[in-house]
Amino acid sequence: MNTTTKLFNKDHLAALWQSTIGLEKESLRLDPSGQLSQQEHSKSWGSRSYQPYIQTDFAEAQLELITPPCSSSHDVLNWLASIHQIVGSTVSDQGELLWPFSMPLHLPQDIETMKVAQLEKESERAYREQLAQNYGKKVQLISGIHYNLQLNPLIMDQVITSDSKTSSIEANNQIYMHLARNFLRYRWILTHLLSSSPLAPSEYETQYYGTPHQQPMKSVRQSRYGYRNHSDVTVSYESLPQFVESLEQQVAKGNLSLEKELYRDVRLRGAKSARGLLTHGIQYIEFRNFDLNPYQPYGMSQADIDFVKLFILSLLYIEDCRTDQAIDFGNDLHLATAESHPGDTCQDKDEALAILELVRDNARLLDNIYYPDHYLEKLVADKLAEIKGEKPILAQRVFHDFPDLATWHTSGLELARQHLDRYLTKAYTLHGFEALEISSQDLVKQAIRLGIQVKVLDANENLLEFDYLGHKEFVKNGNMTRLDSLISYYLMENKVATKELLARQGLHVPSGSSFSSAQAAKAFYHQLPFDRFVIKPKNTNYGLGISIFKSKPNQDLFNQAVDNALAEDQTVLVEEYIEGTELRFYVQNQEVKAVLERQPAHVIGDGHHTIGQLIDIENESQPLRGPKHHAPLTQLAKGTTEQIQLSNQGYDFDSVPKVGEKVLLRENSNISTGGVSIDRTQDVHPDYLKLAQEAAKALGANFCGVDIIIKDYRQAVHSTTDYGIIEANFNPAMMIHLFPGQGQAQPLSLYVLQQLYPEYPWQKN
Repeated sequence: MNTTTKLFNKDHLAALWQSTIGLEKESLRLDPSGQLSQQEHSKSWGSRSYQPYIQTDFAEAQLELITPPCSSSHDVLNWLASIHQIVGSTVSDQGELLWPFSMPLHLPQDIETMKVAQLEKESERAYREQLAQNYGKKVQLISGIHYNLQLNPLIMDQVITSDSKTSSIEANNQIYMHLARNFLRYRWILTHLLSSSPLAPSEYETQYYGTPHQQPMKSVRQSRYGYRNHSDVTVSYESLPQFVESLEQQVAKGNLSLEKELYRDVRLRGAKSARGLLTHGIQYIEFRNFDLNPYQPYGMSQADIDFVKLFILSLLYIEDCRTDQAIDFGNDLHLATAESHPGDTCQDKDEALAILELVRDNARLLDNIYYPDHYLEKLVADKLAEIKGEKPILAQRVFHDFPDLATWHTSGLELARQHLDRYLTKAYTLHGFEALEISSQDLVKQAIRLGIQVKVLDANENLLEFDYLGHKEFVKNGNMTRLDSLISYYLMENKVATKELLARQGLHVPSGSSFSSAQAAKAFYHQLPFDRFVIKPKNTNYGLGISIFKSKPNQDLFNQAVDNALAEDQTVLVEEYIEGTELRFYVQNQEVKAVLERQPAHVIGDGHHTIGQLIDIENESQPLRGPKHHAPLTQLAKGTTEQIQLSNQGYDFDSVPKVGEKVLLRENSNISTGGVSIDRTQDVHPDYLKLAQEAAKALGANFCGVDIIIKDYRQAVHSTTDYGIIEANFNPAMMIHLFPGQGQAQPLSLYVLQQLYPEYPWQKN
């Protein structure tokens, strides 16, 4: 092995590490007994004609979960987590499991009754039926992971530009062919380290090779008993033109029905046909020799994703093996490795150690740039220990834990259940996208499920891009879109302007006064026209800076409330307090989609604990409570507003309320300040739906949250004294309707996507 190369130098390595990767993970759906599921691919996952994330592979019960290209393993795992959660929810509802191994647990008694993927294109179904005839259905149920890698275009352009002897496309293709050849030559090392399918079901038998050896092997999937082309299919990798010509010859001879029937551990991607690669260039390579790691809920660990990437990139620093004879030698090593016993040492320890020493050198260079904790070097050190026999390889671990078919059955199903439990934890979040607030997470979740492509432009700002067949939409905070004008946001944010516009339409709003200085506001205490009132900032959301008094406080408490409001804005409002139940009306496109009662943050006394302790107990014991906008219910606070509210009731945080006594921590009922939510969508009289719609229309809002206090929301409106519209919100917090504390959840994210994408075939979902 010569480690000299003219392609890349060590200065290129940092940029190469930014190359994008993506995974395609196959999994079988099983019923609880371990038999292949007989249920169809769920229609809730959108059409398979355009779904970019959730597909079927060969069989109807064989899922293929696909991540978009990402520059980091962290992002890849986030995507896998989200897709598994979405799929797992449906699978769980159907009483199914996702089998965590590459080899199927059981095969149908009559394998011919097993349905191939019922794809919408007749040509695709016919192709799979032909594959079943050529290779047998049993072998096609084997699942694995395909690892896609695109070399960083920036460094590719730099390297290609420096080579003036060839065209840019030809130079690009030469680099990718170098990588493809070297991978085929040295992939046996990865097969030794990462294989994990030592057993096959007792009824498993391939059409051409018979039953696997009685002796377990590192990888049945990658052995002669796996999914392989027939021995008469030969192609050349010595150059891309030779590859194209030899592949076309195989199709012309009838050895392959289509070019895509070529099943090798390397696939060259970038054009619809192999010949198209000559003019369009190879865009990325798909590496296909990875078994599912059954211990990992997503089939591959982050550490192994990074190790594989490092290994592949390091192949660019090894002299190109160039000849088909060298590749054939690598194929022989790969096959011998796959068919060796899980406990056997590797086929060529010296070669494996030499390759991994080069990989470790590159790891050290990258650690100096990206990982001060020597993350990559530690990964390689672990693999070196496995090559030396100092640590067990993955196949050894799997065979130790699942030594026979009976254990494989019982323990494998238990492992599948554990993985499913992980997929379903914290269902209100979207796994992998927890940095977004809940409303944005749910919008992304529904888009992925339906097959609408998603890109997070800025997680901190909850700024998202969606794409359905070229139709792009941009959304902030779940429902801030092009459908609302910027001025409507300003009108709703400004409580004075909101009140004036609503009053013009004959809608009842609370009376009050506004002040631009603390001195003027505090002086108003002696002119208060009402004993029950609210103090709040002119521009506010999420209940920030709001204090409610149901009886006239002393001057000190009044002053504190004024200061609290002015901490949020330069203008403070003092308004009359309206008695009744506060309801949030979620309005979209002049239609009320959800109604919610919000109860103020409170604790219930037990006669033993202080109010401060009760707050802590509630925050710790209620799983739906969490940080603001990152859980359906916000944690109760011990801030200035809560202190004022308690003082107004004659309490402080050290007070011990009586058993069953309800102690308010706030008067405002915002969920973002600890309130509790109850769905009332089906309970409210239609008169109030009309009032909310009129309010949204007056403000020119498409998406709007209208807060109305109502004496009796089940009865018709008889006069303006029956209600009062206290404010409107331009970001109406879909989360509180998506995950109410009590009552029916409302699918607001779907409503958003339906309005943004009217061309989507919604009747099918």
